[in-house]
Amino acid sequence: MNSTAKNVTALAPHQDAHNIAVARLFRDQWENRVNALANCIEHLVVDHDMAEEKAELVAIQAYADLESTNQVASIDVDATTSHVVVMRTEGGRPVAFTVTDLMRILEQARKEDRAVVVDRDRRRPVVLEH
Repeated sequence: MNSTAKNVTALAPHQDAHNIAVARLFRDQWENRVNALANCIEHLVVDHDMAEEKAELVAIQAYADLESTNQVASIDVDATTSHVVVMRTEGGRPVAFTVTDLMRILEQARKEDRAVVVDRDRRRPVVLEH
């Protein structure tokens, strides 16, 4: 590679993984959650040479960002630990979801056939359909 090519490459705009995932998910916005995530993960792995585990997390985080647009509630990352997720609702009111609470929600979704595996071969990630 000559020095001119290096300069051009260095000046080219760079898209980070999150932005790539958001763009792909936005394109598939009319798909259900499972299909949109599966398409996004595949896009990141195949077209951007990302490890599948990393692609799953990037896709999940990007999906959550898009889904929460115009949402008043948010996750309080400073108050959240490995055993409790703290969500702030209107007015900053904290709502706690312990691991036990979240497992109950997952079990209820499984009983209702709303807990769906995105990649059936690998059995991950699991998402809840609305």
